Amino acid sequence: MQIDVKMHQADLHQQFAEFGRAVARNAALHDRERSFDRAAWDAISKAGLWRIPVPIEEGGLGGSWADCAAAMEGVASTAGDLGFLITMLGHVGSLRVLLEDGTARQKARWLPQIMAGQVGITAMTEASGGSDLARMSVSAREADGRLSLRGEKVHITNAPIAASGLVAGRMPALGAKKDITLFFLDLDAPGVTIGEREDNLGIRTSPTANLLFEDTPIEDDNIIGPPGDGLRILYRIIAFERALYGIMTAGLIEDMIERTMSRVEARMAFGRPLADYQYVQGRITDMKMAAVICRTMTCSSMAKLENGAQDMSIACSVTKFLAGEKLLEAAEHMVQLHGHLGYMNNDISRYLRDAVGMRIAGGTSDIQRINIFNQIRAQRRSLSAQGKGPEPRLTDVEPGGGHSDRMPLSASAPLPGIVYA
Repeated sequence: MQIDVKMHQADLHQQFAEFGRAVARNAALHDRERSFDRAAWDAISKAGLWRIPVPIEEGGLGGSWADCAAAMEGVASTAGDLGFLITMLGHVGSLRVLLEDGTARQKARWLPQIMAGQVGITAMTEASGGSDLARMSVSAREADGRLSLRGEKVHITNAPIAASGLVAGRMPALGAKKDITLFFLDLDAPGVTIGEREDNLGIRTSPTANLLFEDTPIEDDNIIGPPGDGLRILYRIIAFERALYGIMTAGLIEDMIERTMSRVEARMAFGRPLADYQYVQGRITDMKMAAVICRTMTCSSMAKLENGAQDMSIACSVTKFLAGEKLLEAAEHMVQLHGHLGYMNNDISRYLRDAVGMRIAGGTSDIQRINIFNQIRAQRRSLSAQGKGPEPRLTDVEPGGGHSDRMPLSASAPLPGIVYA
């Protein structure tokens, strides 16, 4: 993917920006009610956003993931609603895993409904932790000749509104550190209970809830990829989602800039518009640079993912880290430049509440730092093993294991970008 946006990607951006404006019109209402904008979602789905990266022979439009990202950024640039964008991100993960790792039967069963806009999930987090996948306890065990899933996922984005999606779990019969497996499930299947909708500080338009599995039947079609190969697949999905956070942040910040420029051009202080003061200009330019950086990082990260670059894990974690940090900084700038108006309970302060959640969703900023550092250490060790760098010192020994993208993606080796206890 080239960093220069192709003409048809610019058209997609503009087309879906119109749908983003429809989201913005009702964002405050849905924030107050902790509700999902189903009407806007259905309109976006009907316009074909989820069909963009799907091959024509499978019912899609035959575009690329870069095209899909351009459309998603179009929505982000006008929606003014991070929650709606987080729901899009959770949904697109289900779409990508089916396209990359689904069998013909799995695609025939679930792709049509995902493309039509029946919301999907990517369920990883448990009470024991989020990014620490080694502690997952949701498991599929055999009894009476059949597999059934038991356990609970917590704080799952889209759970109250989703029809199906990806669930990370285990098949303990495969053995320790060889058992992480991905399941694709209908959420109306026997034994699945969706918990109460959570009352969150921000991102309230993207509903979250727990998912309880009590002897949920698991058939062959419910298993994505070979049993025990879940980490390898999950790593790619996590990295892809981290890359997309950059364009969401870029789009939201561009919308913040428009709102804030209107304010500082109109507001007078000491006989001059606020926009004439350098301290105001500094805040606005910081916001613009943040949007440019985050957009560029998404382009770079997606290109590295597409090419299988050795440093793709670092690039995706850097993108997610910057997206979370820069969105919060930009929201603080917007609130400050609106003065008391920005501190009231309104659309301006909602940006700030939502931005706090961006540093947590999809792996916290601290987790991204851990991933980046582990990759740096692993690359250094890899070079040392090849005789191209200094030997590691005893102080370089790592308790949890950070691992190079060059490492074989085996079931017994922790993967880059995954925190493994």
